Amino acid sequence: MKRLQVVDFGDTNIVQGVRLRGDRRNPEPESFRVAFPGGDVDVVRTTDGEYWVHVRVDRPGKSVAPPDEAVYGRIVDARLDVLGRHTSDVSVGDFADPELYHLAVRVALDATPKLEKKVDQGPLFAEATP
Repeated sequence: MKRLQVVDFGDTNIVQGVRLRGDRRNPEPESFRVAFPGGDVDVVRTTDGEYWVHVRVDRPGKSVAPPDEAVYGRIVDARLDVLGRHTSDVSVGDFADPELYHLAVRVALDATPKLEKKVDQGPLFAEATP
């Protein structure tokens, strides 16, 4: 598998990251994950060269770590930034705005997660029956 290179962004090494190039002739891995205490972020390349960015937090029963080692997180805030508008004037309904340029999700550690009741929602992609 191709190795990704961590690089500095800017004049200092305060911000480091991985630049995904989107080069179809020399593609990066299909999925790239950054894990942090309480969750992770995945950047996933689609078959048509676009990207999905997933933010996931660890919850009881939904953690990648064994239960005795899990560090739980919770999403506590989110923000959309749209050119020409103050953040307080933007809502979830503005995802269709062509001037949307930034999405931020704030994750906090959750020391006392509550176990939620299990709800049977059926198969995720069940076909509709007439």
